[in-house]
Amino acid sequence: MKTLILVRHAHALPGYEARVKTDGERPLSEEGKQKAAQTAEALFKRGVTPDVILTSPLLRAEQTADILAQKLNAPVSKETVLNGLHADRDVCEFLARQFRDRDTVVAVGHNPNVSYVTHLFVKEVHHFAPGSFAVLDFEDPHHPKLTFFGE
Repeated sequence: MKTLILVRHAHALPGYEARVKTDGERPLSEEGKQKAAQTAEALFKRGVTPDVILTSPLLRAEQTADILAQKLNAPVSKETVLNGLHADRDVCEFLARQFRDRDTVVAVGHNPNVSYVTHLFVKEVHHFAPGSFAVLDFEDPHHPKLTFFGE
């Protein structure tokens, strides 16, 4: 089965609180670290064994991906296309291409991009709270199906 799991990064500190110069440097909060661990556990309990975890290069997404990777024992790859600034259709095309040589892909990104991408794939609208995720079945690549949405 071909499976895509879209994950919104967990809760991050505001820039002023983190004392960082750019949005991309904002780290996860303690709450965010706990939520990322809960998301990792939920995916683990669902039997998710990703071939790769793709992540936005922004720190909060990278940290979320790293927590997932530790629990799910998967490699992490930084992908600029997941930084929330690319066209949603371009992100969809990039993600769909991942199934050429992979069966299970986790992609960690940002809102509203993860919501829009989910909508483009499965024609459903979902609000992604920090750390929430959607599981999409890509067995029929022309008609992916949402099989689970969780927070």
